[in-house]
Amino acid sequence: MGTLRRRMAAVLLAATVAAMALSPLSASAAPNNGPDPVLNGQAFVGKQLTADIGPFTFYGCGGGKGPDYSIYWTRDGFLVAGETASSYNLQAEDTGSRMAVHVTASKTACGGESLHSAETRPVGAVNRSAGFTGRSFELLARANDGSLLLYGRNGAGWDASRTVGSGFNIFNVVFSPGDFDGDAKNDMIGRDSAGGLYLYSGDGAGGWKPARAIGNGWNVFDAIVGPGDFNGDGTNDILAREPGGALYLYPGNGAGGWLPRTAVGSGWNVMSALVTPGDFNGDGNVDLLARDGNGYLYIYTGNGAGGWSRSWMIGVGWNALKYIGAAGDFNGDGFPDIYAVDQQGRLLTYYSDGQARWKGSEAVGSGFAGFTAIF
Repeated sequence: MGTLRRRMAAVLLAATVAAMALSPLSASAAPNNGPDPVLNGQAFVGKQLTADIGPFTFYGCGGGKGPDYSIYWTRDGFLVAGETASSYNLQAEDTGSRMAVHVTASKTACGGESLHSAETRPVGAVNRSAGFTGRSFELLARANDGSLLLYGRNGAGWDASRTVGSGFNIFNVVFSPGDFDGDAKNDMIGRDSAGGLYLYSGDGAGGWKPARAIGNGWNVFDAIVGPGDFNGDGTNDILAREPGGALYLYPGNGAGGWLPRTAVGSGWNVMSALVTPGDFNGDGNVDLLARDGNGYLYIYTGNGAGGWSRSWMIGVGWNALKYIGAAGDFNGDGFPDIYAVDQQGRLLTYYSDGQARWKGSEAVGSGFAGFTAIF
């Protein structure tokens, strides 16, 4: 973010605002009138960014009448019209862009001097944690007859499950990549026994648009998962593992297609489960959890550019569980959680603290043992 960190704006007069909308802001050093604002929040479509502004920023510049400053937001250096609050809800049009917030002194005494936050990483597409109807935690479960059931949260409890598809037993792998076609709605992917890969675009209400083929030859892989935006370009990607342990990244192009694949690891055949929680350690990059044959659970932190940062063990005894997965924030504390199904069919949630540690676990459902897939 070095050279992009500072973007200055002129005094917020009407004519200047119009000019800013047509050309990028110029770089300059911030004046000495308080600390630069800091952006908090995850840079993903559907999430909220909040500006942390120092309490004495431009103090007195309002001439005793207040406010002492005004706020505006930029997308890749261009003004986002009409956004003047200290928080901003990321939209589909922000995908792949770098956002920043700016604080400009009130004109009365300080001449419109400005402070500027660092820009975010490129805003990622909607990830799996947004659910299929916009809620923060939803599960899809496939029954033996191929029907697909949606389990959604309603406050502290569950909605009644509802059937949202049938015939899905033709697939030996089903998962959600998040938004894979660029319409800001979460999607589903299935692989059939011939190796064909099919995209079911979500309609945002728990239903699906007609399936379309997006690949073939995928039967060479024994695990396929959707980590979210793994390479930091703003679009969601796929990780696929060969039986020999080679792991490949298939970057999505944001329109339901692919960019060239890259190899991102070897030896992954020692893992019996791959879990995609999104950003699990709070650094802004998506991560991967993996369980080995001894039941040890590891985190592999992404570096935000299609590779890895580091790994360490975060749990033991996970081989007692039939399914392990991630589907968003279960308890509403802002951090991604892990779900699991034990041998008795109980649905368990493991609560994270946003820094790759645990805050506890509890049983939140029963009767999940009979499903052939849960995601």
